[in-house]
Amino acid sequence: MPYNPTTIANYFIERYGKAGELTPMKLLKLTYIAYGWYLAITDGKKRLTNEHPIAWDMGPVFPTLYSNIKKNYKKWNITTTILTALTETITEQDKTFLDKIWSIYGKYDGVYLSALTHQDGTPWRSVYSKGCNIPLKDEDIYRHYKGKMATIDG
Repeated sequence: MPYNPTTIANYFIERYGKAGELTPMKLLKLTYIAYGWYLAITDGKKRLTNEHPIAWDMGPVFPTLYSNIKKNYKKWNITTTILTALTETITEQDKTFLDKIWSIYGKYDGVYLSALTHQDGTPWRSVYSKGCNIPLKDEDIYRHYKGKMATIDG
C-alpha cells in the first residue's frame, strides 16, 4: 500500500532527525530518492507514495509534503515530526528499505541530493520547464533508478 509522502518524511525524522541534519531540502530529496529506488526494486510494480512527484523549479517535489513542511517549520533543521492527521503505519520491510536509503544518502546535505536529482538524464531534467510544474512519470523514474541499479550490480 503506498504511503502519503509525509509519512515517509516522518519516518526519516523519527529515526534520524535528532542529529539535527535534516533540512527541508534534504527531507524532500530523500523522500523522492526513496520513491525512485522503490520503483526500481519492485520492477515498477509498487509505488512508495500515493502521490506523484512534480518537476518544480527546485527539483522533484511532492506538493503535499512541501506544503506540510512549509506550514510546520520555520527553522532550518527539522528534529520533530510533521504535524498531520495521518495514521499510516510503515511495514517492517519498508522501514528496512528506508533505513538502507538513509545509510546510502543520509550523509549528504540537501544541496548535494538536489544536485543528484537535477543531473542530465534524470527524470526531472527531461521534463523540467520553468514554472510549468509537470508531473514526473513513474516509467521515467523507474527506468532512471533501474539503470542505476544495473551499474551497481555490474
